[in-house]
Amino acid sequence: MIEVRRAKLVDLPSCLDMTARFHAASPISNVAPFDRDGMAVTLKEMLPNSRAGVWLALQDRTPVGIAGALLYPLYFNPAYEVVQELFWWLNPDARGSGAGEKLFRSVQDWAIDTGAVAVFMVALDDDRVSKMDKFYRRAGFSPMERTYMKGAQSWG
Repeated sequence: MIEVRRAKLVDLPSCLDMTARFHAASPISNVAPFDRDGMAVTLKEMLPNSRAGVWLALQDRTPVGIAGALLYPLYFNPAYEVVQELFWWLNPDARGSGAGEKLFRSVQDWAIDTGAVAVFMVALDDDRVSKMDKFYRRAGFSPMERTYMKGAQSWG
């Protein structure tokens, strides 16, 4: 059985393990190494913050996925607030279990509860990008922009 709930401080070790796996799968890992202590500080600040959300997916009470998001004023018009997904990770053995969709729904439900005017979700540019594109489109999302990155080591 899959359960999704807000993460708590006692969940910090599991949260750190899964955010480390997310980082390793992300292109950002080519720019900066994962800093477990730094991420612990970030999560400790997010957990009690009403403008941040961290959710855990549990399968038979074992954490198998995590999602994190922020609520912030839209820079073009601060009277409007949006939710931005920061990370969304599901252990490979839990994919297809419904846990990922429940995490996804939790972020959207939180956005609705906060009064956000939009939710921004991200798809890593990896071998799953076309699958994520189809998933987001089926959920009513549409592409907005594409982000490009250049690491400092390649500045010339």
